[in-house]
Amino acid sequence: MMWTRLLLGAVAGLLVPQGGLAIPAPGGSGSVPRGVSNHCDRDCMTVIVDGILNSLVAHDPYSLPLAQVYRATENSHPAALHMMTLWRTVTRADGPNLLAIDTNNGSAYFSLDISEGSDERQSVLWARINVVNREITELELYVNRNRGDHGFSFSPKELPKNYLPWMNPPSDRIKATRAQLESLGAATFNINSTFNVTVASDCQFTEEVWTVIDPGPDRNESYTPVACSWTNTRPTDSKARTNLVIDEEFGIVVTGAVIPGKVYPYGNISAFIPNHMASAQELQQEWFEVKKSEGAQLLLNPTSANGETLQVLQYYNNSLQGQQVMLYLSGPDMSSAWVE
Repeated sequence: MMWTRLLLGAVAGLLVPQGGLAIPAPGGSGSVPRGVSNHCDRDCMTVIVDGILNSLVAHDPYSLPLAQVYRATENSHPAALHMMTLWRTVTRADGPNLLAIDTNNGSAYFSLDISEGSDERQSVLWARINVVNREITELELYVNRNRGDHGFSFSPKELPKNYLPWMNPPSDRIKATRAQLESLGAATFNINSTFNVTVASDCQFTEEVWTVIDPGPDRNESYTPVACSWTNTRPTDSKARTNLVIDEEFGIVVTGAVIPGKVYPYGNISAFIPNHMASAQELQQEWFEVKKSEGAQLLLNPTSANGETLQVLQYYNNSLQGQQVMLYLSGPDMSSAWVE
């Protein structure tokens, strides 16, 4: 019986769900004029991104220039925009703090802190879009509300400060070529890549936009911020979605992947450790067993999980300048809705 409730009647371009309330069909007029030009330059893409943020606050997804058929996910699960939680909860979404635009591919990546009713407890929104003929064909949206969504560091209050160097690189920098950026993207989750990556001494590493300090589960280790790294022990994914966004102006590359791992107790909080970091998992398991034997309470049981990630890199002066791990956790052995 419940499946019959999904049947909709279409009358004169309106979707009529159960109860008779008419909802405008997706693809309503947006801020970007259609039919003027098929190409969407940086200004055009910026207008579309701003329009998405405005529509979230207005709780009106139908104001967007959606394609006749579009793909969309919110935190890894597919849904029509008007059925997504974000279009119900967002109360503030200022302009993006990070905005990478690829005019060749018609794609963009953006990130910012948002409010969902409280400016004291902000969330982090990060998203990727694809635009064809000035219409949105893909929206990949993620919102992290607390550390449990990703098992990494979390501090939306640090976001504006940490994004400043990304959007304000040195004016005298040596820009990377598109070929270099493509090679970097292809190598992100492929340890067999022959592309040589030099890490800048001041490369900024963040997890969910937080500069990472890892004092260990007992708070007795280093309080020095964790640096960028490019080692052969980094996670791999043979089905990684390479070069989703390549911003040649800012040297930013966005690559998608699904990383299997395990969520462990880490002090009185949880941490996601990829399976490729076997030694780190072993150390955490040893710590877990010791704490159990000591009678420690409130220990989360180690549990397998998958992390869907968009890793964001910045590259200029022939070296890696920034590395962001943006990730959302799901159940074990799951794949991405974006991988056919």
